[in-house]
Amino acid sequence: MRRYNRHHDSSGNGGLWAGLIILCIGIFILLKKMGIFFPDWIFSWPMILIAIGFVMGVKGKFQGVAWFIVTFIGCIFLVGDIVPYDWNMRRFFWPAILIVIGIYLIRRATSKKQQYEKIFSADDSANQDDFIQATTLFSGTNKVVLSKNFLGGNVTTMFGGTELNFSQADINGEVILEITNLFAGTEIIVPSNWNVKVDINTVFGGIEDKRLVPPAIPTDKTLILRGSCTFGGVDLKSY
Repeated sequence: MRRYNRHHDSSGNGGLWAGLIILCIGIFILLKKMGIFFPDWIFSWPMILIAIGFVMGVKGKFQGVAWFIVTFIGCIFLVGDIVPYDWNMRRFFWPAILIVIGIYLIRRATSKKQQYEKIFSADDSANQDDFIQATTLFSGTNKVVLSKNFLGGNVTTMFGGTELNFSQADINGEVILEITNLFAGTEIIVPSNWNVKVDINTVFGGIEDKRLVPPAIPTDKTLILRGSCTFGGVDLKSY
């Protein structure tokens, strides 16, 4: 069992933003110790969530919904601490979250449908079974992919779990699978002769590679995992 080191082009950006945030927090605390006044809410946990959401947005180029939800949660609780009780926004928390998630899923489904239609029109051999589009909310999903020409897809899991089994599937070249986890987990089973590259932003989550070390055989079969994982995890396995 080993932790997966995420591969991406700008590996230092995450550390840079994290360092800047920690530096700012240290400066604020130092100034407060010196007697310079700062509102208490600056050092509250909602502000930490807002900062984390901002870093997620920067790392992911403000794509997806995870960074927005984390920032939104922080803003809701921060406003609730600042404004009077009569104007407390926490009572709108869950309806607003559900509205945001619903809009995101509708937009994502529409954009992916258009993307697949373009691929179908360009490649007559492609069919629906060569793609995966799974959305799991407050439940669990278990999918076995049998396509011998898997072309990619996207998996969104919120408050639940998803298991994808590619042990009987095959790919040619590089294939991109987009993953969005929010308070959720995704388990991916891949053939031992596939390469896997991970470019997933994680916040209070992790990516764990539980595969057996594959033989050193050159292969052009590469599965690229992209997306975000917030308060959850992604497990890689092979048999």
